[in-house]
Amino acid sequence: MSSGPDLCHADSAVKTPIVVFLPDGVCVEAEPGQTILDAARAAGVAIDSACGGQGSCGRCKVLVALGKPGGAPSGLLSPEEIERGMVLACQATVEDDLVVEVPLESQRSELKILTDEGRLEGEAARDVPLAERLSLRLAAPEQEGGGTGDDERLLRALQEARGEDFADFSIDLPALRSLPRLAREHEWRVDALVGDWDGKGVVYDLSPPSAREGYGLAIDMGTTTVVVHLINLATGGFVEACASLNDQVAFGSDVISRIIHAQEHEDGLQQLRAAILETINRCVAQATVRAGLDPTEVIAATCVGNTVMTHLLLGIDPAAIRREPYVPAVRSLPQLRASEVGIEIHPAAPICLAPCVSSYVGGDITAGVLASGIGDSPRLTLFLDLGTNGEMVVGQEDWLMCCSCSAGPAFEGSGLEYGMYATVGAIEKLSYDPDTDHVEYLTIGEARPRGMCGSGLVDALAALLRAGAIDRSGRINLGFPSPRVRVRKDRPEFVIVWGEEVGRPDDISLGEDDIQNLIRSKAAVYAGAAALLESLGIGTRNIERILVAGAFGNYLDAENAVTIGLLPEVPLDRIRFVGNTAVAGARLCLQGREARRRTEELARRMTNFELSLHPGYMELYVSGLFLPHTDLELFPATAERLGWRT
Repeated sequence: MSSGPDLCHADSAVKTPIVVFLPDGVCVEAEPGQTILDAARAAGVAIDSACGGQGSCGRCKVLVALGKPGGAPSGLLSPEEIERGMVLACQATVEDDLVVEVPLESQRSELKILTDEGRLEGEAARDVPLAERLSLRLAAPEQEGGGTGDDERLLRALQEARGEDFADFSIDLPALRSLPRLAREHEWRVDALVGDWDGKGVVYDLSPPSAREGYGLAIDMGTTTVVVHLINLATGGFVEACASLNDQVAFGSDVISRIIHAQEHEDGLQQLRAAILETINRCVAQATVRAGLDPTEVIAATCVGNTVMTHLLLGIDPAAIRREPYVPAVRSLPQLRASEVGIEIHPAAPICLAPCVSSYVGGDITAGVLASGIGDSPRLTLFLDLGTNGEMVVGQEDWLMCCSCSAGPAFEGSGLEYGMYATVGAIEKLSYDPDTDHVEYLTIGEARPRGMCGSGLVDALAALLRAGAIDRSGRINLGFPSPRVRVRKDRPEFVIVWGEEVGRPDDISLGEDDIQNLIRSKAAVYAGAAALLESLGIGTRNIERILVAGAFGNYLDAENAVTIGLLPEVPLDRIRFVGNTAVAGARLCLQGREARRRTEELARRMTNFELSLHPGYMELYVSGLFLPHTDLELFPATAERLGWRT
């Protein structure tokens, strides 16, 4: 082990501490007093840190195999862990050379990310894409005589080719500079890249005539994940998809943690901007390589994301979002160029960002409403996008109202002993048979179980409630006839997976404290929807359909989600899981001017409802702290299935 630092070829005369991270063998120089987590970030070592280094989640446990770190032991570590040399990477500091082992449970693996687009009611009409490659033939000067410039002949060719779609055309200076040579060298034939700027065609590049096509990107910037679709702009066809964990999770699993990081660190805002750009550009590179394209052949992009993510992408300070009166710096943005934003495609390519509605209802929801078509339907619809935050929209063709509730990251595994992101080894589906005491489960990647992700946690709650292993308040029934029910270190829990059966040193369990965390999260979502409906005088029975969007929602079991009270009780055939409507909306905006116009209109039409101003919200929230709810009359079918009286 002591030979580890020598791998870095460090100069023995230099006193800068060196940290070696195992099992990868990566090493990095660190500043004295820097946290191990910050050193890991600098080394490109992915350590889970849901709280962004605040020392509150306990997810960044590492083993110091050699050397002595600084900092006091954390109360989130057991005496046995401290004795073994475990520390929290976000709290322990580098004072001298260290060898640090990152256990599997603390490694941030690749997520199971929903890369398909939302399942829509029908195909939207394509009209004018955000950008296109046009093959043009200019009139030669001798055909017209003197008095006309090359630029005028180019503009005339554009009018003939696409004049019906644009009010007029202009030419960027770099394109104008290349025009005389290209036109004469290629017998007055050129390819023009033309962007749509509010109905005006802007020529931003010229190239020799070719059979090349133009490509665009639809980018969904999620708090936890980023999804990129590569689209053929000439045909509208899908080419490639790429997805990645958002590198910003190293600074916290939720947007509030990231806003705090931006405020508390001098270069925090730039770190966060660099992290999201690194994630996007990594996905762009992977998608274009797989498609056999050069990134410069990507000539346009649309980006959707929540309001904080939109601010962070552009390097706009989001601090006001978490301060009263909780307003964003910007809601609607002008069209930008790729070089301005930092996305590594054609540098002059137009970038369109979907407009946000409020501080916590962003462009991803605007895009989702566009893609789902609820603003054009006569059917009363509740649209839910479930993630770290729970955003929801209720309405139909005549009106739309929206709100956002802080569901917290419990359904993404944060704050739970065996909770985890939807990555390899996470239990994503689960059932329990009390007669045989057998737990049936499915893990992502069919790997050895490491913990439970959101959909598995919902299944677990519903299964334990049905079996009677927990009561409606989430308390574990210690008299339940199964060895899976036990008390460990004063913690009542239910064992989901026996460690010895899968080669683990410990059992995977769901503790009573974990269950309370999950109930609080589901109560926040349900109370948000209930408050929104109550403010309109609408009961859940009036809802004609519930559309559940987002990666977490896509893998939910509808009956289990209703059983625990995460979703309102309606006939199950009214509940549809519609996938990634955010990226679907981004694709529509990439391919059509009408879709871009509609997103702006929808953002203006949506009335934001501030839950904190609703006098009955806390009462609704407290009422939701039971399974499925305090008032069983709201869940009559569930109560009947479970043999309860309403």
